[in-house]
Amino acid sequence: MVAERNPEVKNAVVRLEVLSGDERARYIAEMELKAWRDMESMKDYGIELGEAAGEAKANEKWQSVVAEKDIALTEKDAEIAKLRAELEAHNQPTTVNNE
Repeated sequence: MVAERNPEVKNAVVRLEVLSGDERARYIAEMELKAWRDMESMKDYGIELGEAAGEAKANEKWQSVVAEKDIALTEKDAEIAKLRAELEAHNQPTTVNNE
């Protein structure tokens, strides 16, 4: 091999191997960083989806609670109206026919 016979070529080959090793190490580090960023991004996205789903579920629950309360209030309003009508009927002066 030429590197064995020529010291300058040998130095160049050694230097190339060092640089190649540095590039490989840098590439590995970049890929690890990219993988970490991707994982963090997926976590954030999952959290956002979970929060949105939780909000939707809470909204749905809240709407059902409001609907139940509206029904209960409507029933109470009807009961109050009925009792008022009975009270008014009871408090009506009775007319006595004295003929």
